[in-house]
This record gives sequence, structure tokens and C-alpha cells, in this order.
Amino acid sequence: MKTLSFALIPALLLVSACGEKTTKAPTGQVVATVNGKELTVMDLRQEANNPTPSKELEQAALKSIVIRRLLADEAVKQGLNKVPATAIMEDKARQMVLVDALTGKIRSTVPKPSADEARQFVASHPASFNQRRIFLVDQLIVLANTPDLVKAIEPMDTMQQIEDLLTKQKVDFRRSVGAIDALTINADVAEKIAQLPPNAVFASPEGAVIRVNRIRETIIEPITGATAEKLALEMITKQRTDAIVANEVGRILAEGEKSIQYNATYAPAKNSAENPASPQ
Repeated sequence: MKTLSFALIPALLLVSACGEKTTKAPTGQVVATVNGKELTVMDLRQEANNPTPSKELEQAALKSIVIRRLLADEAVKQGLNKVPATAIMEDKARQMVLVDALTGKIRSTVPKPSADEARQFVASHPASFNQRRIFLVDQLIVLANTPDLVKAIEPMDTMQQIEDLLTKQKVDFRRSVGAIDALTINADVAEKIAQLPPNAVFASPEGAVIRVNRIRETIIEPITGATAEKLALEMITKQRTDAIVANEVGRILAEGEKSIQYNATYAPAKNSAENPASPQ
């Protein structure tokens, strides 16, 4: 990226110099024109992700936009925007921006928790606060995650039993060690783990893998007072926001599914249609 930027600087200066001879310099809210298209103060702030960027950040954002626009315009000049794969990716990018805008709007409506809620949350989740646990665990990272595999692992009490099952089913896995800080997981789940006896085994499906954990030691590092309440506010907000976004997205998908007509060859299974996946 540095090589690209340095290589383009002379070209950008040349474009700027040429522009000065033939057109009037932009003023007011227009900070530059690139191939005749205006670049505004709002564009800069959006690029910098800051309503009041420093001069240095402003210049970096300006350079980034100018480079991107020049290269994009050249791609259009070469007709690359008409290539089917490019058009599909361009449409996907537009959709993802709109999805982010929609979920951002939903998030902005979530009511903020009160100080009383935070204090109650701290009191009802000692494993995350007053008796905050850090679980040291042996792990099996199972390189697969299916409902049937999770169901088969659930009743097993030892790592050896699970290793034998994985070996028998020819499922790849690797051994590891780790630490699980109660503050980094769901507070209700942390309470349940805190109730488990030493050497207890529990599984955590995570994306494409399953983490099987055996607790070998628990360290207690309390968090109390204002620090605990501040963290509680953040945790409540996240849980509440995630729940509201999931519910609203689920409602939108379920409603939209009613209007979709599938080619029979590609129609999803009934359970997939009834439980549409949320966007990634």
C-alpha cells in the first residue's frame, strides 16, 4: 500500500496542477473535484469516521478518497464495471452498506440501561464481578460443527471419551490450553460454568468449530464498585441491543420470505425457510 501511495503522489499532483490552469479552485463545502466530480467536507468526515478530524487525519482521508476515485474511474473507463462478476460484487457491496445502515438504525433505538439495572446486574452475576472467575482450561478444538456432533458430545463427561468419539468419526481436532475470562462471555453462561466442579467438561460451539473445555483451575479476580457498574452497563446494552436487532431482523426476514418464489431445484428445506439466517 505504501508503494502504491508514493507512486501515485506525483500523478495526483500533476492532476491538481493541470486542474488549476483550466478550472476555478473549489471553495466552501467542496474540498476537491476528481474527474469533474465533487468531493465534499461530508465525504472527508465519513472517510475519517470523525465529525471533526484533525488536519493530518483530514489529509489522509482526502488522499484515500482521491486515489480510490481515480482508480475506480479508470476501471469504469476500461469497462470493468460491465463485467458480470464485478457487477455482482458491486451490488453486494451496496446491499451490505444498506444492511449496516438498517441495523445501525435499529441499534440507535435501543433504550439505555439505568444505574439501578447495572447494580442489580452486578449483584446477580457474581462470577463476572464480585467473584469474577478466570477459568484455566484444557481444550480440544474440533474442526467441525454440526448439530449431530454437538448432540453426540453433550452427554460425555471426559476429554478421553470425546477424543475417542472424534477419532472414531474421523473428525479432525487439535489440543490446546486457554483461559476463559467470565467478563468476555455471556454473564448467565459464566454463572453456569462457575457452578461446575473441577475437571468438568463443557462444549462451546463457535462458528465452524466446537471448543471442548476441561476446567483445571479457577482464578478469582474481583471487579467491584464504579468499574463493575460501568462494565455492567456495557454488557446490558450489548445483550439488549443484540436481542432487539435479532428480533427485528428475524421479523423482517420472516415477512419478506412470504413474497419469495423459489425455483424448485433451489428451494431451501422447510426448516430453513421458517428460520431465515440473519445477515453476517
